[in-house]
Amino acid sequence: MRIIAFVLPFVLLGCDVAEEMAPSSTQLSTSAEFAPLLGKRLELNENDHLVLNADGSLSGEFGGAVTRGTWVVRDGFWCRELSAGPRGPSPEDCQLWAQEGSSINVTRDQGRGGSFVYEIS
Repeated sequence: MRIIAFVLPFVLLGCDVAEEMAPSSTQLSTSAEFAPLLGKRLELNENDHLVLNADGSLSGEFGGAVTRGTWVVRDGFWCRELSAGPRGPSPEDCQLWAQEGSSINVTRDQGRGGSFVYEIS
Protein backbone atom coordinates (compact mmCIF):
# COMPACT_ATOMS: atom_id res chain seq x y z
CA MET A 1 0.00 0.00 0.00
CA ARG A 2 2.87 2.38 0.75
CA ILE A 3 4.25 1.84 -2.75
CA ILE A 4 0.96 2.95 -4.31
CA ALA A 5 0.85 6.02 -2.07
CA PHE A 6 4.43 6.86 -3.08
CA VAL A 7 3.98 6.26 -6.83
CA LEU A 8 0.51 7.79 -7.31
CA PRO A 9 1.57 11.46 -6.96
CA PHE A 10 4.30 10.97 -9.59
CA VAL A 11 1.86 9.30 -11.97
CA LEU A 12 -0.61 12.15 -11.55
CA LEU A 13 2.15 14.74 -11.96
CA GLY A 14 3.31 12.99 -15.15
CA CYS A 15 -0.21 13.09 -16.58
CA ASP A 16 -0.49 16.80 -15.86
CA VAL A 17 2.85 17.56 -17.51
CA ALA A 18 1.93 15.47 -20.57
CA GLU A 19 -1.27 17.46 -21.05
CA GLU A 20 0.60 20.77 -20.89
CA MET A 21 3.25 19.62 -23.36
CA ALA A 22 0.83 18.12 -25.87
CA PRO A 23 0.70 20.22 -29.05
CA SER A 24 -2.57 21.99 -29.68
CA SER A 25 -3.33 22.05 -33.37
CA THR A 26 -6.62 22.96 -35.00
CA GLN A 27 -7.82 21.21 -38.13
CA LEU A 28 -8.90 23.71 -40.77
CA SER A 29 -12.04 22.26 -42.33
CA THR A 30 -14.25 25.19 -43.39
CA SER A 31 -13.81 28.17 -45.69
CA ALA A 32 -14.17 30.47 -42.67
CA GLU A 33 -11.23 28.75 -40.96
CA PHE A 34 -9.06 29.38 -44.04
CA ALA A 35 -10.04 33.08 -44.25
CA PRO A 36 -7.18 34.32 -41.99
CA LEU A 37 -4.68 32.71 -44.38
CA LEU A 38 -5.95 34.49 -47.51
CA GLY A 39 -3.30 36.66 -49.13
CA LYS A 40 -0.59 35.46 -46.75
CA ARG A 41 2.60 33.81 -47.91
CA LEU A 42 2.78 30.15 -46.85
CA GLU A 43 6.44 29.13 -46.97
CA LEU A 44 7.69 25.58 -47.33
CA ASN A 45 11.30 26.78 -47.36
CA GLU A 46 13.15 29.91 -48.48
CA ASN A 47 12.45 29.21 -52.17
CA ASP A 48 9.04 27.49 -52.21
CA HIS A 49 5.82 29.24 -51.23
CA LEU A 50 2.08 29.44 -51.85
CA VAL A 51 -0.53 32.22 -51.59
CA LEU A 52 -4.26 31.45 -51.32
CA ASN A 53 -6.60 34.07 -52.78
CA ALA A 54 -10.19 34.84 -51.78
CA ASP A 55 -11.45 34.13 -55.32
CA GLY A 56 -10.39 30.46 -55.05
CA SER A 57 -7.17 30.86 -56.99
CA LEU A 58 -3.69 30.09 -55.71
CA SER A 59 -0.25 31.16 -56.82
CA GLY A 60 3.31 30.61 -55.77
CA GLU A 61 6.63 29.10 -56.72
CA PHE A 62 7.91 25.56 -56.20
CA GLY A 63 11.14 24.12 -57.50
CA GLY A 64 11.80 27.33 -59.42
CA ALA A 65 8.54 26.98 -61.36
CA VAL A 66 5.59 29.34 -61.22
CA THR A 67 2.69 27.51 -59.60
CA ARG A 68 -0.95 28.41 -60.27
CA GLY A 69 -4.27 26.73 -59.71
CA THR A 70 -7.56 26.73 -57.87
CA TRP A 71 -8.65 25.63 -54.42
CA VAL A 72 -11.85 24.91 -52.51
CA VAL A 73 -12.76 23.44 -49.12
CA ARG A 74 -14.84 20.29 -49.56
CA ASP A 75 -15.93 17.69 -46.99
CA GLY A 76 -13.47 19.07 -44.43
CA PHE A 77 -10.46 18.94 -46.76
CA TRP A 78 -8.56 21.62 -48.66
CA CYS A 79 -8.71 20.55 -52.31
CA ARG A 80 -6.47 22.02 -54.99
CA GLU A 81 -5.93 21.51 -58.69
CA LEU A 82 -2.83 22.96 -60.34
CA SER A 83 -2.88 24.43 -63.84
CA ALA A 84 0.89 25.05 -63.66
CA GLY A 85 3.63 23.86 -61.36
CA PRO A 86 7.05 22.19 -61.21
CA ARG A 87 5.63 19.06 -62.88
CA GLY A 88 3.09 20.86 -65.04
CA PRO A 89 -0.65 20.59 -64.42
CA SER A 90 -1.61 18.39 -61.48
CA PRO A 91 -4.95 16.69 -60.76
CA GLU A 92 -6.99 17.45 -57.69
CA ASP A 93 -5.45 16.57 -54.34
CA CYS A 94 -7.59 16.97 -51.21
CA GLN A 95 -5.43 17.61 -48.16
CA LEU A 96 -5.80 17.69 -44.40
CA TRP A 97 -4.60 21.02 -42.96
CA ALA A 98 -3.95 21.54 -39.24
CA GLN A 99 -2.70 24.83 -37.80
CA GLU A 100 -0.51 25.14 -34.73
CA GLY A 101 0.52 28.74 -34.15
CA SER A 102 2.23 30.01 -37.29
CA SER A 103 2.72 26.49 -38.70
CA ILE A 104 0.36 24.62 -41.01
CA ASN A 105 0.81 20.85 -41.05
CA VAL A 106 -0.44 19.47 -44.38
CA THR A 107 -1.07 15.82 -45.20
CA ARG A 108 -1.89 14.96 -48.81
CA ASP A 109 -4.45 12.42 -50.10
CA GLN A 110 -7.16 13.19 -47.50
CA GLY A 111 -4.73 12.70 -44.62
CA ARG A 112 -3.31 9.40 -45.93
CA GLY A 113 -0.35 10.69 -47.96
CA GLY A 114 2.93 12.46 -47.38
CA SER A 115 3.16 15.42 -45.02
CA PHE A 116 4.91 18.77 -44.99
CA VAL A 117 4.77 22.02 -43.01
CA TYR A 118 4.11 25.57 -44.21
CA GLU A 119 5.15 28.57 -42.11
CA ILE A 120 2.81 31.57 -42.29
CA SER A 121 4.66 34.78 -43.04
